[in-house]
Amino acid sequence: YPSEQMFYNSLKRKGKGSDVKPEDVQLMVAIHNNMNEKTWRELLMWERFHCKKCDDPRLLRFLGRPDDLSPKARMKTWMGHDAPFDRHDWVVDRCGKEVRYIIDYYHDSKLPVDKELPAQHDFNSKTQITLDVRRAIDSPEALVDRMRWGIIKALGGEPSVKEGWPSEAGGPSQRQAPKEAPKEWTKEQKKFIQQLDEIQSKCQARFDELRTCEGEADCERKTMAKDVCIGEVTCP
Repeated sequence: YPSEQMFYNSLKRKGKGSDVKPEDVQLMVAIHNNMNEKTWRELLMWERFHCKKCDDPRLLRFLGRPDDLSPKARMKTWMGHDAPFDRHDWVVDRCGKEVRYIIDYYHDSKLPVDKELPAQHDFNSKTQITLDVRRAIDSPEALVDRMRWGIIKALGGEPSVKEGWPSEAGGPSQRQAPKEAPKEWTKEQKKFIQQLDEIQSKCQARFDELRTCEGEADCERKTMAKDVCIGEVTCP
């Protein structure tokens, strides 16, 4: 994490520190570090889907993209919502496999805010900043994760995880109130998940081809091939 002086110098280099006083940087750095820890905690919730494959996911690199709206954020602005004030793309090393996540950061002045600086690992701190962390849909596996997360969230649960995962915790353990057991999936929901698994298995090559398309015509052709493959699974 950057020191206060490093953070301030970085703002100056980017031309964003003209109205920032040195005494303000302490608060900015505290919020910055706190939000990074919250982001990693949310990201690990997604990695729980693959805890049996990798017991030590690690952040490989990240890229700040404040001027690039994600597709989801752009759709939300079309619906009248505020745009995020920042976007990050985080790439996780899942035991040798690179996995990309998108994080949109929103400011909501209606939310309460703490009077004291947030501690780095204070996951209950109130900073008027909300996160939207999710897998980037760049593979069938990512699509499956997004669908599974939506179902589990709707049922009021969270992805299960084996005991002791991850092998190296990102911070001190947090005491949490016991949660109600999630509801069991219905037959229809189980069938839906099976279809997602089948899409991942049968259409992987189509997704790989689409990621390497060149030119509008080629991309349109490969997009249609991907859609046809998904359609053959969902509507045989």
